[in-house]
Amino acid sequence: MIVKSPVHSLSPISGVRYRILLMCFFLSLITYLDRVCISVAGPFITAELGLSKLQMGVIYGMFALAYGLFEIPMGWYGDRVGQRRVLTRIVACWSFCTVLTGLAWSYASMLVTRFVFGATEAGAFPNLSRGLARWFPRKSRALANGVLWMGARLGGAIAPPLTALLISAVGWRFTFAVFGMVGLLWCLVFWRHYHDSPEEHPRVNAKELEYIGGHSIQQNADTVIPWRRLLLSGNLWALFWTYFSFAYGFYFFVTWLPTYLRQEHGLNLETSGFYAALPLGVGAVACLCGGALSDWLYRVTGNLKWSRRLIGMCGSVVASAGFASVVFAKDPFTAVCCFAVAQAAHDLTLPVAWASCVDIGGKHGGITGGFMSMASSLAALISSISAGWLVEVFSSFNLVFVVAASFNFLGALMWLRVDPTQSLSFPVDRK
Repeated sequence: MIVKSPVHSLSPISGVRYRILLMCFFLSLITYLDRVCISVAGPFITAELGLSKLQMGVIYGMFALAYGLFEIPMGWYGDRVGQRRVLTRIVACWSFCTVLTGLAWSYASMLVTRFVFGATEAGAFPNLSRGLARWFPRKSRALANGVLWMGARLGGAIAPPLTALLISAVGWRFTFAVFGMVGLLWCLVFWRHYHDSPEEHPRVNAKELEYIGGHSIQQNADTVIPWRRLLLSGNLWALFWTYFSFAYGFYFFVTWLPTYLRQEHGLNLETSGFYAALPLGVGAVACLCGGALSDWLYRVTGNLKWSRRLIGMCGSVVASAGFASVVFAKDPFTAVCCFAVAQAAHDLTLPVAWASCVDIGGKHGGITGGFMSMASSLAALISSISAGWLVEVFSSFNLVFVVAASFNFLGALMWLRVDPTQSLSFPVDRK
C-alpha cells in the first residue's frame, strides 16, 4: 500500500478518477464501433458471400453466443488479477479479430471469426464496471456508469455513418482493418496510465483517496467464489431477466436496423447509415441522464433501492411503447423517431442496472457483472436469429417489434424484484 504524504493531503483534490473514466469512456466507444460496423456491412457481406438473411442472423448470433459463454470466466479473471491486465488482453485480442473479419472468405470462416471475436470481447463491460467501482464511491457510481455507457452509444451512433463512408471509399473488408487498429492504439495508452487501485496510482493524493473511500478492495488470487450463493440469489436472477428483457430489442439496433431501413423504406447506404445512428445518439444522452438522475434521487431521498428501481421501471415501460409504435410508422423518419424513444428509455435504465449489479456483487462485481451481461448475450443470440427467421417467414419486421415491446414490459415488472441494498453474503476470502 502506498502511504500518501502530508504534502499531498494539503494539496487540492486530484482528479485522476476522471482520467480513468475518460479511458473507460473511449474503450466503451471503441467496443460498439467494432460491434455495430458489421450491421452496416451486412448487406455487402451477404451479397459477396451468397448468404441468406437467416445465415446472416446466425453470424450475428455467433458473436452473442461466444460473448455469453465467456462473460463469467472473464469477469472472474478480472476480479482475480485486476482490470489492467485483463482489459488490455481483451481489447488487443478483439481488435485483431476485427481485422480478421475483413479477411473472411466463406460462411464457415465468418462464423468462426465472429465466434472468436465474441469470446475475446467477453468480460469488457463487467471489468469496466468493476474498475469504476474501485475508483468512484457509491453516491456517484450510477453517473460514472452513465458516462461509460454514453461512450458505448456514441460508438454505436458513429459506427453506421462512418462505416458507410469507409465502405464507399475502400470497401467493407478494409473497413474492418481500420477499426481494428483503433483498439490496438487504445491498449498502449491504457497500459501506461491505468492502475487497478487508487492507492497504487502515484498521482492520487490523500484528498481524492478519502473521497473515493479511503482504500479499495485489493485483488486476491485466492478469493473463494461463492457459486452456490450467486446462482441461488433471487435478487441477481431478477436483474438477469430484467437485463435480458431490454437487450432483446436493443440488439435489433446493432444488427438489423440498417437492413430494415433499406428493405422496408428504400433508403440508400449513406442515408440508412445516418438514420441508424440517430437512436443510439439519443441513447448516449439518455445514459448520462439516467445515471445522474438515479444518483440525484439517492442523494435526495437516501433510498438506494427506489432510486434505482424507479428509473428502471419507467424506462422499461416507455421503451415498450416505443417499440410498439414502430408497427404503425409509415415513413423512415417516423420509424426512427419511435426507435429513438425506445432506445432513450432503455438507456435511462442501463447505468442503473450496472450500478445495481456492482452494489449486489460487491468485491465479486466482475463475476456478477459477467452473470448479468450473459443475459444480454442470450437475448442477442435469440434476437439476431429470430429476427432473420421472422423476416424470411412473414416478409415483415413488425412481429420483431411486437416481441421487443412485450419483453420490455415484462422487464418493468421484474424491476420490482431488484434490490441493490441486498448485497450477496460472500464468505471471507482465504488469507
